[in-house]
Amino acid sequence: THAHAHTHAMKVEKQPKSSAFVENNDNHTDTSITEASTSTVIKVELKPDTIENLENLQGLTRTRNNMLQGAEKVLPKKYMNQFSSFSPDGILRQPVDNIDSLLSRCENVLPTFRDTLINIVEAAGLIPDEIVMWDGKEVMLTLETPYRCLTIGPLKSRERCEEKVANDYGGDYSRLVDIVRASIVVADEDQLISVAEALLKHAVRLKNRFKEPPFTGYCDSLFNIEIDGIICEVQLHASAIVAHKEDNHKYYCFFRSFFAGNIEASKKRIELLEKCIDHNANVQTALEEMLKADDGEVIKDMFDLVKEMGDWFLCELLCRRLCELRPECLGCKNDLANVLDGQGKYVEAEMMHRLCWEAKKKELGEEHPDTLTSLHNMVLALGNQGNYAEAETLYQQCWEFRKKTLGEEHIDTLHTLNNMVKALIIQGEYAKAEVLSRQCWEVMKKTLGEDDPDTLRSLNNMALAVDYQGNLDEAERLHQQCWELRKRTLGEEHPDTLQSLQNVTYASFYQENYAKAESLSRQCWEAMKKTLGEEHPDTLAAFHNVAHTVSRQGNYANAEQLFRLCWEAMKKKLGEEHPVTLNTLNDMAVVIDDQGNHEKAVVLLQECCEARKKRLGEMHPDTRESQDALAKSLRNFSV
Repeated sequence: THAHAHTHAMKVEKQPKSSAFVENNDNHTDTSITEASTSTVIKVELKPDTIENLENLQGLTRTRNNMLQGAEKVLPKKYMNQFSSFSPDGILRQPVDNIDSLLSRCENVLPTFRDTLINIVEAAGLIPDEIVMWDGKEVMLTLETPYRCLTIGPLKSRERCEEKVANDYGGDYSRLVDIVRASIVVADEDQLISVAEALLKHAVRLKNRFKEPPFTGYCDSLFNIEIDGIICEVQLHASAIVAHKEDNHKYYCFFRSFFAGNIEASKKRIELLEKCIDHNANVQTALEEMLKADDGEVIKDMFDLVKEMGDWFLCELLCRRLCELRPECLGCKNDLANVLDGQGKYVEAEMMHRLCWEAKKKELGEEHPDTLTSLHNMVLALGNQGNYAEAETLYQQCWEFRKKTLGEEHIDTLHTLNNMVKALIIQGEYAKAEVLSRQCWEVMKKTLGEDDPDTLRSLNNMALAVDYQGNLDEAERLHQQCWELRKRTLGEEHPDTLQSLQNVTYASFYQENYAKAESLSRQCWEAMKKTLGEEHPDTLAAFHNVAHTVSRQGNYANAEQLFRLCWEAMKKKLGEEHPVTLNTLNDMAVVIDDQGNHEKAVVLLQECCEARKKRLGEMHPDTRESQDALAKSLRNFSV
């Protein structure tokens, strides 16, 4: 039995900012904010991951400011802002698509390319071989090599060409337009104007990040120019900006998925970054000062900034302080409930969602969209506690209301359908779940796009429904597709991506490649520990799968030890009768039986059978699994 991670396949919905109602304030005990006898002192014990996140936000702010200030200083005329990026109709291609012919022609054109750029650089008053300086220091291209005003790069190697074509261009070598490449670095705007005007005469494509810089603030221009029929690449930099490129790129890699999405969403996050983050402050002191102040707007802005990063610990600190400052704001309590969900604190999350739901039913009526959002989120918390039958019933109710009030293809209606599918899967209704998940996936692809996170949750659910029905080849294909899309859109360490990685490991498991399955399971487990914490339910599900792959390799004693550690952690986190806890109890009992300790295995399997019958019903696949294991163990015991 694999312990599938369920929580991140479901969608927690946000409340609109206007949702605020008068209600009784709640008392919360699980907080890392310690207040002294006066309200003017707040001490916070930050986790290492939160410190890293805050320091990276500071670093991004610092390097972004350096970039923008450098651009303002040396490019006051903003000459390049008049040029929009452009490219030819269709795809830019070389005149040949054979790698040997292409490399030969590129080598032949290199002298002309070099002479052309030398003339352009010298006409701008630059010395081609002069080392680029900024603020009295050499500007480095690599750790050992400085930039020069003109740097002609070596031809892209055959190996790198083949790799890029295989990964990005589907085997089409004609799309390699950067085999011949160079960079030009200018010191001021007059030099930039001279170089840009000359390059534009040869240009067939322009990517102008002086006009449209990415979220890091880094700006340059990328020209593709044609020399003797071959497309070449020239990067145009300003020394004041490229001097910060290495530092800037580090934060680009860290925040790339965070700033993904539409332009307006990215701009909003940049505004919040500039408003909330002081790059010169000590992160511990700055956060404590923010929490100590009575400025709820700044704390809310900080929460909006970090919630997409998945730092639930920091989000909880901010939400709890907002609830203190705004005791009558139901929206703040809803945000806190969602954050508790994200940390696996499902009992408290359900309590807060239920409080919101009851208040909204009274104020707005049970079919109002805001009321249904609270119902949806409360049911999610119920499901995460293992109350699947009740969750399915309430999801069905919410889905019917939403179809009636919002329409079948409204995104909120689809969220509820997606989560209802997950509840059906967990209860063993795989065929029905597959039909509904395919329906949901097709509509989401049409309305949101194939790689939207919600669409991918629906694809993940469909893959699981197919998987559990034994259609392993199709399930493997769907899990792989979902994993690749999530890596590309969310990043490799996003919880949803890790869930897909975990699902992909099952393909190796079913192919009886247990060593590979163990390696992938451990990789997933380690990443989840880092991202979610050791006690998060999804992390524990990954831990279970490590133990399971170990057991399948015949290492029963080691597997028993791992299962026992996992079981103890799950009992503490989820409760003894949670279905996921019972999965681990069942598998631990099986490996105990495999070691010949049949008497002990019988006792544990009897306990598991009774708990599963009570929680899931006698006909549930998990219950039948325990009954079969018990029957086998009893036979072994009687021999």
